[in-house]
Amino acid sequence: MLEFSKYNNRFLYFSSFLVFLIPFAQVTGPFLTDLIISTAALMYIFFILISNKELHENNKFLNILIVFWLYILITSLISEYRFLSLKPSLTFIRFIIFSFLVIYLIKNNKYYFSNFNIYLIIVLFIVVFDGYIQFAFGKNILGFEKVRPDRLSGFFRDELILGSFLGKFLPIILFLYYENRHNKNLKIFNTIIIFTMIPLIFLSGERSAFFLSLLFILLVLPIILSIKKFLLFTTIFSITAVVILNFSPTIHDRYVNQLKDHIVLEKNGGKLYFPEHIGLFNSSYNNFLNNKLIGSGVKSFRETCKLNNSLYKSKITNIKSNVDFCSTHPHNYYLQFLSETGLIGFLLLFFIFIYCVIKYAKVFIISIFYKKNNKQIIKKYTILLSGLLMHLWPITTTGNFFNNWNSSFIFLNLSLFLYFNEKFISDFKK
Repeated sequence: MLEFSKYNNRFLYFSSFLVFLIPFAQVTGPFLTDLIISTAALMYIFFILISNKELHENNKFLNILIVFWLYILITSLISEYRFLSLKPSLTFIRFIIFSFLVIYLIKNNKYYFSNFNIYLIIVLFIVVFDGYIQFAFGKNILGFEKVRPDRLSGFFRDELILGSFLGKFLPIILFLYYENRHNKNLKIFNTIIIFTMIPLIFLSGERSAFFLSLLFILLVLPIILSIKKFLLFTTIFSITAVVILNFSPTIHDRYVNQLKDHIVLEKNGGKLYFPEHIGLFNSSYNNFLNNKLIGSGVKSFRETCKLNNSLYKSKITNIKSNVDFCSTHPHNYYLQFLSETGLIGFLLLFFIFIYCVIKYAKVFIISIFYKKNNKQIIKKYTILLSGLLMHLWPITTTGNFFNNWNSSFIFLNLSLFLYFNEKFISDFKK
């Protein structure tokens, strides 16, 4: 027993350290991020095998994801594009195992949240500071210049994902603010980070990241703040945004003029909605019609989009000639699931989203009528739940769901939510 305890402590230390390094790796790109997640998942498997299989806790949500993994693996094997689809389908299991690991670490490492908070503060402080430097001087601290005058990239160079990176960490840093609220130093630094990263998401010019962050804020504020503070915050935020839009022609052009053009285009006697992505949307839907039940396989869109011969395609090109009908993914999770995993995969994603919506409605009602003095568990649960809703929001452009960089954010948020889902349920059964 003593030997196992010693081995368990070592495992907790090294695997926790790997997880803490993920935010640093995400700044560098997908390679190191995937390497760390894969290594951590393998460590967990090895730990379970040589110690005690009972340590593998039965989590119905993650078990459903395991079934989904088996499903995409089988569909990849029978797919016409198995050479593209098999590898990402087979290795997708690493994210599910990673979630099991994070939940185990949270339950067994009492310093997990405080230590993770410290690492995350360091990363976000550097990224936020660097972003403001690039906004003010046209280049960041490493000399990377703006790719476009209306966009910021910071350490991400020519990849315009600074706003997306910060927006994806907004729910986690806000959750850690409440989780570590008794630590005065962490509370101060978390507050500074939160109130500096939100404006930078806006200034980055990444509209989808900003609107999703705004959605997240609107979901959590009514529950974590009083009505007076909520109205005060929204008033100050709205006035600040209007002032910036009116006094910065570049930002005004990005969020007003370009947004109008990207929502609807009237040309050649026709009207085209979402002209920047309508070609990709059309290709994904056309492929779904050809593979309705199980789709064409994970990451097969780059090939199936070439086969788009729909009637609507000609109508699109008549209005706008330079429309892209092909890319590596359709730029929307739900259309990607329809195209690559069929109706079965799409319904799983859709039902998870509906589950989160129903859960949010319930917790909103509980927050109104719950009379106990300590409402911290409600606040933390709402933050993580709203973070998932932000990731799964259907009406927005997104990255590739099966891209390891995007999946790292989704499963990191999911792991925290699944842990607190157990706590939330047990707390309100008392």
